Amino acid sequence: MTEDQLLAELGRLYFLEDVSKVDLGRRFDLSRFKIARMLAKGRERGIIRIEIHEPTQNLPAYADPLKTTLGLPLVRVVETDGGEARMRDTVAQMAAQLLRESWEEGDVVGIGGGRTLHALGGHVMEAPALTAVQLVGVLPSNAQMAPLEQLRPGVEAAGGSVRTFGTPLFAGSVQRRDSWVSQLGAVRELYDRLDLAVVGIGAWGSARSVLREAYPPAVRSRLDDAGPVAEMLGHWFTEDGGVVAQDITRMSITTEIPQLSAAPHVVAVAAGAEKARAIMGVARSGLITGLVTDREAAARMLELAGSQ
Repeated sequence: MTEDQLLAELGRLYFLEDVSKVDLGRRFDLSRFKIARMLAKGRERGIIRIEIHEPTQNLPAYADPLKTTLGLPLVRVVETDGGEARMRDTVAQMAAQLLRESWEEGDVVGIGGGRTLHALGGHVMEAPALTAVQLVGVLPSNAQMAPLEQLRPGVEAAGGSVRTFGTPLFAGSVQRRDSWVSQLGAVRELYDRLDLAVVGIGAWGSARSVLREAYPPAVRSRLDDAGPVAEMLGHWFTEDGGVVAQDITRMSITTEIPQLSAAPHVVAVAAGAEKARAIMGVARSGLITGLVTDREAAARMLELAGSQ
C-alpha cells in the first residue's frame, strides 16, 4: 500500500470497525503511538473525515403557542438561515428526525409530495422494516424527485417495502382517474391501514406556486373561483378549514379524506411565511395532528391569529 492507502485503511479499521490502536499496531507492526500519529496525519490530509450530525433543535417559544393556536398536539419549529432551498432542507431535516422517533417496525407510513418533502429522504439514514406508500400522484415538475425513492434503499435493506406509482396528481377527467385508480388496488388498500402519514401543504394563489403549472388554465380558473388558500394531497381548503373544489379532487389520484381522518398520525411539513394562511387552513380542517415548520412561518401564523 501507498502511505495514503495505509492511512485510509487505518482510519477505516479504527473509526468504523473499532479496532484498537494496540491491535492495529500488532497488525501493521507499528507502535500504538505511530498509529496515533498516522491517524492524525490522515485527518490533516483529508483522507479521514469525521462528520457529526447534530439534531435539529425545536423552538418551544414558537412551537408551544402554535400548538394552542392551531389545536395540534405536536408542533415543531426550527430556525433556518439562507435561501429557500436551505430553509426547506432544514425543515425536512427536522421532519426526518421526527420520523426516526415515531415509526416502528411493521408500520404503514404514507408519504405525500411537495418541495419540502423532496429533501426528506436524504436525511433518513436508516429505517425499520415498514411499508412506505405513496399517497398522491406526482406533479410533472418533480416526478423524478419523489422522497420515497430516497427512502427505498434503507427501507428495503431493513426488510420493508416501498410502494410507488407514476400516475399524475391530476388525471384530467373522472373516467381517466377511475381507470388509473383501478390499477392501483394493492397500493390503495394500504391507505386504510395507515399508522402515520407525512404530507406537504401547497399555497394556492401565488404566481410562484408550482401547483398552478399542474393544472390547465380552465381548471386554474375554477380553483380561483372556489377560493382555496391551501392544497394538501389534491384536496383544497379555505382559510377557515372548509373543503372546496371537490369536483377537481374527484379527477385527482390521491388519498380520500376518510382514510386520512382514520390515520392516527398525520404530520404536515411546510415552510415559508408565504404559506402561513395555507398551513392554518389545513390545520383548521382537523385532518392533521402535527406540523413541522420554520420560525418565520410560525411567527406569521401567530401574528395572523392575534389579528383575527
